[in-house]
Amino acid sequence: MTRFTATYEATPECISVVRNQMATLARDCGLNDAAVSDVKLAVSEAATNALVHGYRNERGTIRVHAEMGDGELLIVVGDEGKGMSPRTDSPGLGLGLPVIAQVANRLEVVDGAPGTQLRMAFDCPRPSPDAPVLI
Repeated sequence: MTRFTATYEATPECISVVRNQMATLARDCGLNDAAVSDVKLAVSEAATNALVHGYRNERGTIRVHAEMGDGELLIVVGDEGKGMSPRTDSPGLGLGLPVIAQVANRLEVVDGAPGTQLRMAFDCPRPSPDAPVLI
C-alpha cells in the first residue's frame, strides 16, 4: 500500500500544490486524464473549504493523507479550524461538497472538535508497484 501524508500552511498557494500531488497519485493508480481531472477538482474544493471555512481568515494548517490500495485511492483533506457551520458571508457559491460528491465514488464529512475532514474515495485500478511511500 502506498501512503502519502503532508501538512501545509493554509494559504491559497498550497491548494495547487496539494492538487498536483494528488494528481500524481491518481496517475500512479492508472486513472485516465478525465478521472485525474475529477481527483484534482475534488481535492481543490476540499482544500479550499478547509482554507475558507475552517479558518475564516485565520492562520492554520491543512493536512492531507492519501492511501492507494485494494483498488481504491482514498484522499483525506482536513483542517483544525472551527468546524462545519453555515457561513452567510461565504465568498463561494456553496457548491464544493456537492461537486466533490459527484466526482468521487464516496464522500464522508467528519466534523470534529476542532476541525473537519473530507474523506474522498476514487478508483485505483492499477497502483504503481514502484510508487514511493511518503509518510
